[in-house]
Amino acid sequence: MIHNRSKRAQYFAEKKAQEQAAVYDARMAAEAGIATQRQIDFLEMWDAEDARLASLKVKKKSFGTRIKEWAFWGLKKSEEGDDLGSSERRLGYESLGEEDDTMGERESDIARAIENKRTNIAEKAKQAFANEKERQRTGGPLDKLGASKDDNGSGDEPPKSGGWTSFMTRR
Repeated sequence: MIHNRSKRAQYFAEKKAQEQAAVYDARMAAEAGIATQRQIDFLEMWDAEDARLASLKVKKKSFGTRIKEWAFWGLKKSEEGDDLGSSERRLGYESLGEEDDTMGERESDIARAIENKRTNIAEKAKQAFANEKERQRTGGPLDKLGASKDDNGSGDEPPKSGGWTSFMTRR
């Protein structure tokens, strides 16, 4: 297996050297003005591939950068401390126009949003508390299930024995 790996590495090194030699020959011929159409096409293809690989290398981000972007994808620049004045970067107020950029109006909008959130949470808590009181008064699904068995007259049928020998006695 080690032999195969070394042979494969040697093969790819030879192919890369041949490719580099072909590119060098084509460039020298193009500079001298004696390049054939095939060499010119080869150089154009080579340059296009180099440009494509360079753009991929620039666009490729490290694993840590991608994780950081994924973890903080919802944060706006204003939360990071950059350029607090632009209306596009304000947290939760992206749709406000440039005329709302005065600091007092922005603070009142934030205070109003916080107050609305508090009242909404308080209403949800009151509703949940009322639902729980109703559930305690009427009983939950298991209470209803147990009550329905008791109402059916459980005294009519004898209790089943559940020992390991019940398969022999067919009880």
